[in-house]
Order: sequence, then C-alpha cells, then structure tokens
Amino acid sequence: MQLEFKQDFEIARKNWQLMWEGKLNRPIMKIIIPKEGKKTFSKPNRSNTLEIGFENFCDQTLLWAESHEFLGDAVPFQTPYLKVGILEALMGAKIELAHEPWGLDSHVIPCVKDLSDYEWRLHRESEWWEKWVKLVEIMKHKLTGKIIFGEGFPGGNLDQLSGLRGTTEFMMDFFDNPEGVHHAMREMQKVFDEFHDENKKLMEYDKYGSVTRHGFYSTGIAGVPQSDAAFSIGKEHFDEFGLPYLKQEIARLDAVEYHLDGIGNLTHLESICKIKEIGIVQWVPGAGTEGRDWTSLYEDITRRGKGICFGAATPQDAVELWNKYGYSNRMVISCQAKTKTEAEAYLKVFDC
Repeated sequence: MQLEFKQDFEIARKNWQLMWEGKLNRPIMKIIIPKEGKKTFSKPNRSNTLEIGFENFCDQTLLWAESHEFLGDAVPFQTPYLKVGILEALMGAKIELAHEPWGLDSHVIPCVKDLSDYEWRLHRESEWWEKWVKLVEIMKHKLTGKIIFGEGFPGGNLDQLSGLRGTTEFMMDFFDNPEGVHHAMREMQKVFDEFHDENKKLMEYDKYGSVTRHGFYSTGIAGVPQSDAAFSIGKEHFDEFGLPYLKQEIARLDAVEYHLDGIGNLTHLESICKIKEIGIVQWVPGAGTEGRDWTSLYEDITRRGKGICFGAATPQDAVELWNKYGYSNRMVISCQAKTKTEAEAYLKVFDC
C-alpha cells in the first residue's frame, strides 16, 4: 500500500500492528524532521479549522507534510476536529464560541433539565453535523493517499453528560437520581454508536487505517477515549456510572490510547487498566505537577499490562525508557531530532 508522503508506509503499518499486539519487541519510534533544502511549513492546529477554513486547513496540512520526512514508524497525519463539545452539540446543546488571545475558545451551554425526559438523538439537522460532514469530506478529498486522517472519536462518556447537564447538577444526580444517570448514559451510548457508525462510512478507515490525534496509527479504527469528568468523582461512582459505558465505547475500537488526565483520575487507574482492549495509557499530569517524579506510576501502569508513550531527547533516553518500562512490549516514543543523522541514531540503537 502506497502513501505519497511515506514511501515505507507498508513497513510502518506492520510495525504498528505488531506493537498493538505486544509483539514488536522494541518501541515504536516516531521521528519527524524538516526536509533538507526545502522551505519548512508548520502543521496547522486542528483546533483552528473554523478560523482558517476547511480547505485552507487541509492545504496547510499538505504543505507541512511535503516539507517534512516521516522516519522510523512515524506517519504523516491530521485528524478532523471542530470544537470541544461537538457530540454535545450533536445531541442538542449550544456551543458558545469566544475569541480569546490564543484563538477561538468554546464551551457547552447545559440544556438537559430532566434526565428522563430529554430527546437523546443525533441531530442531523444541526449546523454542527453539516460542518462535521463537510470537514470530513474535504479532508477525504484532499488527503486520501497522501497522509493518514481519522479518529472521528469524541470520547468521554461522563464528560458529555457533565456538559449537557451542568457540573453541579451532574454531581448531584449520582445521589438524587442514579437511575436517571444510567438512563442518560444508555441513551447517549446509542447516539455515540450512531455517530461512530457514520464516521466509519465517512472516513473509510478500511482503506488506509486511522490515526489518533497524537499520531498513533492503526490498520483499523484508533481512538483516544477519556473521562475527564471522573477527575472529580470517587471510585464507587466512576465504577458504577462511567466504567460500563466506557467499556462499550472502547469495544468499538481496534486500537486504544487512553487519555488519563490529571491526578484526580489516578483513583480510577486500577479500574481503567482492567479494560483489556486498552493498549497504551497516555498520562497527562496537569498544571502544578511540574518536576514530579512519576517513576512509580509508570511502573504501575506497565505492571498492569499497559503500554506508555514518552518523548526522548536522545537515543540513550529512548533505550533507557524501553529498558525501564518495556514490560508490556507496548511503547511509543516521539524522538527529538532535527537532521537525518540525528534521526538515524535513534533507529540504529534499536536496529530498525
């Protein structure tokens, strides 16, 4: 199978598949460097699709891919994205957009007053559905056969309920209306399944596979499920109201990179790691944790059979990470390199 900006794509495909299966016997090595002698273009931030326009977003992505080399197991990629709360918007909520110094921000305006008396459905008449389909169709037209795109995966089942209901009401519902929470979660799962099935048809994963927003490739459907709302709830409530539906979401995926965000979510690590389909855990400590040593956490994650992703500044760093945390035989390392010589040094230490 050929990919315009990755001549050894077929080899990379096999390596990623082996990694997800725990059979590669080395880490995945993602190395992206500027092409020598060419003007270098930056990759457009996927959060800016509304500001720069869908066509321009794809054109800028192609300029970036053309001006870089994707070495080792790296694949050129881009993922569709509109704004935070897209699935909530597709279930009837309004998204408020605000221009901030860093760009266009968004948040969901809660709209669910009664958990048991809300019309849980995919609003195909919504302007956001129209925008989503248009974005994916333009990406498919411009990027197919050149770079990998995919991950039309919203993720975060409790996150969506929190957004639709409002944080305070969401928390109180666990105590005041537990059956209402289960009803809402079951209905939202149906909407998620419908959205997922539509994306399978729209993105045609079966042709080139798919990729997460962090560049983790799969020959099937890759995704980054998460549950950021679980940061603020205890293990008992997460295990009852979040975990069963999280498992259903994950069952729709072929390759899973779980986004574990913030110290509050460490309470749920044991429960999350019991989901056998999760291959990689992406740990994001959050603000105020700079400089902390997470060695014991990484060891805990790997002992539970899950892989981890890291960044490496030198080939020696990459070797040390693999030797220390490679128990599960699943690891993805993003390697810092500016030249082909520096890139080849990473590949050499693992005989790639």
